[in-house]
Amino acid sequence: MPRFRSLIVLLSLLACLAPATAAASMTMAIGAAEDEGRNADPAVAREKVDLAKAAGFEALRVTAIWAPGQTAVPAGQLEALQAIAAAGVFDDITIYTTVMPFGSRTTPLTDAARRQFALFAADLARRVPLMRNLIVGNEPNLNRYWLPQFGPNGEDVAAQSYERLLARTYDAIKAVDRATFVIGGSVSPHGGDDPKSSRLTHSPTAFISDLGTAYRDSGRTRPIMDGFAFHPYGENSSVPPTFSHPKTSTGSSPSFRRTRSPTTSAASRRQRSQSPKPRRGSTTTRPCRWRPASRTCARCSSSTSRTRPT
Repeated sequence: MPRFRSLIVLLSLLACLAPATAAASMTMAIGAAEDEGRNADPAVAREKVDLAKAAGFEALRVTAIWAPGQTAVPAGQLEALQAIAAAGVFDDITIYTTVMPFGSRTTPLTDAARRQFALFAADLARRVPLMRNLIVGNEPNLNRYWLPQFGPNGEDVAAQSYERLLARTYDAIKAVDRATFVIGGSVSPHGGDDPKSSRLTHSPTAFISDLGTAYRDSGRTRPIMDGFAFHPYGENSSVPPTFSHPKTSTGSSPSFRRTRSPTTSAASRRQRSQSPKPRRGSTTTRPCRWRPASRTCARCSSSTSRTRPT
């Protein structure tokens, strides 16, 4: 029997992703980030979603890949997304769809590219109305999915350009269907904040703070997202989900309060004249270095004995 390749806690911040009308009911959905069910054959899509249902999953996250020049979802992708959306409704499994470029070589940086991307996402909302939860981009704080990360003076240009894409895509989707839930962020829990590093990335705390600054500076009064997504995975499979990183900006499930802090402050920053940012290039913004043998972190000296499941 086929097995899902990647099982995860789909959205550990699902409370942030729930519609405002359901804000009083904060829950977590367990699911998988898995494209196996995204198949143009409805029978195959149904079979894969049935497997997820049998495993006890409540949600699946699939992808819709945008390429430069596209303003509509190609036929092959469209049929596959329609099939899994229908299967999800039949099995009562929530489908989250990440609309994203394949990688950093196709990052939509220009106004023309952002327009194309936004039209692509709006076309998905129009032609697959059963997909009510759309995620804009994937881990824009990493060079794997978004470049450039830094400007000539070390400033965070990734958060600035992502904010512009998110705002434009939000408006395009809402013009098609105001009920579609638009999710932003999807940030990686790791990042270095060092513009001189060989791997150009931002920590989630720095990126979220800079995203809030970009939103404030844009002068926009409308929202740019309905919910925020965060990926709370560890450095590797040996790191337990209860492990915390109290002395670094690495994000994880137990570190939710630290990640939540810049998120909430970014949302309210329009009321402030200035806001502090994490120090660039400092040791506190480097990802932790987990040592499986001792079950400790080489950078922040934390260990599993210092944390408790929540």
